[in-house]
Amino acid sequence: MKVRDIINEGGWANPATQNTHITPALVEQVVKVLHVFVANLNKYLESKNIPPVELGQTCGSTTYYKRDLVQNPEREYGDIDVNLFIPRIEGTTNNANADIIKTGIKEFCEASPDFQTSNGTNVIFQIGQDYVQVDLITAYSHNKAWTTALAPEYNVKGVLCNSIYSSLGEALNMSIGGGHGVQIKTQGGQIVPFRTTKDVELQTITNNPKSWALDIAKFFDCKKISPRLKAYPGMIGEIRVSDMVQSVRGIAETLELNNVLLGYSSADELLNAIADIYQGKIDKVITSSKFDKAATTAAIEKAEKTKQLLASKSTEITAMIRSTS
Repeated sequence: MKVRDIINEGGWANPATQNTHITPALVEQVVKVLHVFVANLNKYLESKNIPPVELGQTCGSTTYYKRDLVQNPEREYGDIDVNLFIPRIEGTTNNANADIIKTGIKEFCEASPDFQTSNGTNVIFQIGQDYVQVDLITAYSHNKAWTTALAPEYNVKGVLCNSIYSSLGEALNMSIGGGHGVQIKTQGGQIVPFRTTKDVELQTITNNPKSWALDIAKFFDCKKISPRLKAYPGMIGEIRVSDMVQSVRGIAETLELNNVLLGYSSADELLNAIADIYQGKIDKVITSSKFDKAATTAAIEKAEKTKQLLASKSTEITAMIRSTS
């Protein structure tokens, strides 16, 4: 079977990749192939007068594969995510910029016997007898440092971590946790929900991983900073869910200290809103139709195990966000 014969969008939707056991050793092999992929892709992009892309580190569940090679070599991951840093192409919107790169990846893969894609955002190729899919997580090169804040805690699924950012963002009408840093949209100088698209101005508040939470408070002109936010202004060493939650709680406390509650009556009400949004996001993942596409016994077992893990861990994190301790 050739690679192009088994291509089908989405990891769970593809039976050919569902049987692949993604171990630390396999990820190590995949990374080597990806260096070849990016080198050849850049030659193609150059022929189209498109600036080069840069292969970043593995992310999501495979962030710590090198550690697992030593400590837990039998560990199995759900998928392979890798950062791909893309150039900022002048005169384009963020969406148009991303589309240029996606189109370049698609056209390159169409001409390649070794790499295939249906959408320009994931790539399928063969290693030995296995077919693997790699999801390309793009961010601008100037946001490379920011992406370190998007890593999950070791042994915690990425969606559980990044949904903390996105839930805070939704509660404050911001975008937090994507590859662009912390952003807002305004209409006539007023912040509007980030999903708003008409007549808006886009502004980046920060892309500093070590001070993102403090920078949000300062954006709202907070002069009094809570002790918790001073202690947890952003990323502190390796990512931990408990640290992320402390940063979120520090923002809420600081907004209350400065009487800038953005429509909420108290820090507790804001935190409860964030917790509710968070639980809703994870529940949506758990009930996602992508799990229904599991077609093999191994994939079905993996899907069920993943859903149970998401349910139990999200309940724990939601309680942490609501906690008054």
